[in-house]
Amino acid sequence: MQKILEQILQDKQNRSMLIKEFQELIWNDENANEILSELAYDLDFYEPNEEWRKEDPSYYGDDRLEEEIQAAIQKLKEQSPQ
Repeated sequence: MQKILEQILQDKQNRSMLIKEFQELIWNDENANEILSELAYDLDFYEPNEEWRKEDPSYYGDDRLEEEIQAAIQKLKEQSPQ
């Protein structure tokens, strides 16, 4: 799962498509990790179009997207046994 998150961070051209792919993987997995489930939900509020973001204060752009994903990756690392 971490691989697709890293792809989302790196591949800005295909970011929206990769987010949808990640969300589908999580939502179709009955045993999905809670951190990933929360992230999948939060990604619904990512809006790359700045004009469209103005329509709703809950929408956010690339900077927050990257923060959300980095935070989730960090939580996953902390959660997994070393």
